[in-house]
Formats: sequence, structure tokens, C-alpha cells
Amino acid sequence: MVKDFLYADKKIYDSVHGFIRFDEFEKELIDSLPFQRLHYIHQLGIAYLVYPGATHTRFEHSLGVMALATLMFEKICKSVRPDVFHFVPRKGSADFLYWRRVLRMAALCHDLGHLPFSHVAEKDLLGALGHEFWTLKIIESSYLTPVWDKLRASPAYLEDVTERNVVEDIKKISVGEAKWKAITGQGFTAWERIVSEVITGDFFGADRIDYLLRDAKTTGVVYGLFDYHQLIESLRILPSVDRGSDELQLGIDENGLESCEALLLARHFMHRRIYQYSSVKAYNFHLRRYMLANYSKKLDEVDDFLSLSDTDVISALNKAAKNPKLPGHADAQCVIFRQHRFRAIALPEHITEKDLKEFKAKNKLSDAEIDWEFSTAELLCERLSFPVSRRHVIIQKARDCSDLLLKVPSKKANWVYIAPEHDLELVHFLENA
Repeated sequence: MVKDFLYADKKIYDSVHGFIRFDEFEKELIDSLPFQRLHYIHQLGIAYLVYPGATHTRFEHSLGVMALATLMFEKICKSVRPDVFHFVPRKGSADFLYWRRVLRMAALCHDLGHLPFSHVAEKDLLGALGHEFWTLKIIESSYLTPVWDKLRASPAYLEDVTERNVVEDIKKISVGEAKWKAITGQGFTAWERIVSEVITGDFFGADRIDYLLRDAKTTGVVYGLFDYHQLIESLRILPSVDRGSDELQLGIDENGLESCEALLLARHFMHRRIYQYSSVKAYNFHLRRYMLANYSKKLDEVDDFLSLSDTDVISALNKAAKNPKLPGHADAQCVIFRQHRFRAIALPEHITEKDLKEFKAKNKLSDAEIDWEFSTAELLCERLSFPVSRRHVIIQKARDCSDLLLKVPSKKANWVYIAPEHDLELVHFLENA
């Protein structure tokens, strides 16, 4: 049992984390068709048209999340405050080994449900439940049944927490509490919430840490780099300040405050320079419109979903760009031939959707010539709600411990997309609005 859980006999080299080790059960999952498909799902969508190095995929990202999540889990189970000692499984115990297994499998599974080019068209094609809904369907599918059967049949598993449903726990931890509740109507226990936050947490999650580091490395935009080793070293399970001391939450020791500030700054600058960069937004806009015109009715079954990858969409884009009769021809041309590409313009905060509708009507623009999107502002109180252990005893809110955390902007820009022959009219309108 100890060998199964603590000593992996397989390894793969990763450009960010070095050697990542995995065992025979994790190898079974990695070798499965749903996970191998992630080789062909770009992490940053079509951003490689702007940043040529951004060709990394969800495959290596998922491996990186597993590696980081393991480090984080082992840290929070090792550095335990006396007042939460009863809550955390002892390292080497059956509970510890079981949840370490679940965490690593969930980390590998957490992105299985992504559409081609990741987030580009998911909001429109997948709706509010997002890619997590398809992640659960894929975990439940016949493609992964052999993986779960092999895990259940292993002597190590049979000796462990037999009252738990390992596949159900993997599903929960892979999608997080909010999505799990939205999809199933069920909540998490306090411990399930902690384990899930290790992967999906909005601030400390291994998913976020890995994508910032990996995106920064591949694009060459160094703003995304920060001292994540110090952050992981400072992780603690702490009594919650906002929710009451009886509820536990993932937080940090005060020595990790600077690394939290660096993470938030990294996220802010990466949004400015990559995720919300105008040229990237413009190409994503055309790709999203093309995918909406061609794939909205092809996502009913797991087989159909798994048959779609970036290579299929690129092949279809090439055909559509050369054939005016195919759906999405104009958008395909913008992506493939870079012809007539729309201009993406970040909107001033005071501009509303009503203003844009009036501009559209006044200039007699069609739906094919202008479009826009308005984002939902992130609530500062939610972003900085994690607890901080001061002098290892006193617990404070993060927002009370750092002025810098409060000053880093969190709001994403609103965008308008305009055909190039009308962009000067729009710029003039925005300057005078």
C-alpha cells in the first residue's frame, strides 16, 4: 500500500516543474483517450497567433496541476495548528493516502471537459454549467470505466477507506463545490471543501498557479512568474474569519503574504498582456463566432464531444476560409488569412450597452459588423476572504493584512468588436461619449 501511494514508478519531464512522477493507476488514466485528447486542446486558445510560443496544451497543464496539488496537500497535512489537529488526516494514515489518491486523480480529470481551444466558445456553447458538466460525464463514461475498475480492484484501495466511493469523490474534487452543487444539488463536507480548494480554489488553487506559471513561460511574458514555492510553504488550514471560527478554510501563514501579493499582481498583468490583450481578444472573437455557427448542435453525446479537438476545428476553418458557401466563412478568413479582422476595443467604464445600441442604430450597422461583451466584476470581498495566521496564533482577514492586495484591480474590461471600416467612427464616438 505504501509503495502504491508514496512511490511512483513512472515519470515524465515537464518544462515548468521538471520530472513529474505517477504510478500505474495514474498512468492508466493518462493513457486513456479522454486524457490523450488534451494533447490537442490549446491552453490559451488561439493566442499563439499573437504569442507564437503559446502552443502549450491542457495535457501538460493537467500534469502540472497534479504535481502542484500534491505538494500543497502534503504541506497542509504536515503543518497543522493544534486547534485543527483533529480535522486533518495524519500523514501515512489510510485517510491521508486515500485523499491523496483522490486529489491526484481529480487533478488529472479537472480539464477533461474542455472544448477545442479551451475557453474561447465555452460560455456560449456549454452554458452556465461550463466544461465541468462534461468533465463529470466523461468521468462517468465507458472510456474511463477500466481505470476505475482497476483502482477499485487494487489491494491498496481495498485496505483503505472502504466506506467511500472513490469515483464519486474524484468527481467532486475535480469540479469544485460550486459547480457540483449547481449540477447535482448536493453540497460538500468541510474536508471535501478543503481538498477541492487545493485544485479549484479561486486564489490558492493549483489550477490557477500552474496556468499563470505555464502561460508566462511559453509566451515570454514574465509578469506571470512569482514565488509559488513560498506560497505553498505558507499554506495552512485555518479557522475562517468571515464564516465563523467553527468552519475551516484554506489560508496562509503571514510569511506568505508577499507571495500572495505577487500572485495577484501576476494575475492582473497576465490579464492585461495576454488574456485581455486586444489582438488576442479579436482572434478569439472570430473563432468563437465560427464555432457557434458550426458546433452548437454537435455536443449531445460523449463520443461526439471527445471526437472534437483543435485539429478538427483548424481543418474545418481552412475549408471554410476558402469556400464562401460554408457557415462561418467570413470569420474563418479572418483567422486563417488575417483578412478583414475586426478590431477589439476595451470600453471606458462609463459606456453602457445602451450607448452601443444607439451607436449601432445611428450608423446603421448590422449584427455582422459590430458586437460587444460585458464582464461581471469580481467582488473584492470574495477575492480576499481567505484567513491569515499572524504570529501563528491570531487569525485575520487577508484584506486587513495587506494594503497592496486591496489596490490590485480586479475588474475585467468590457469589449466591443467592430469591422475595420467602422473602427474610426467608433473611436470618435467613445472619445466624445
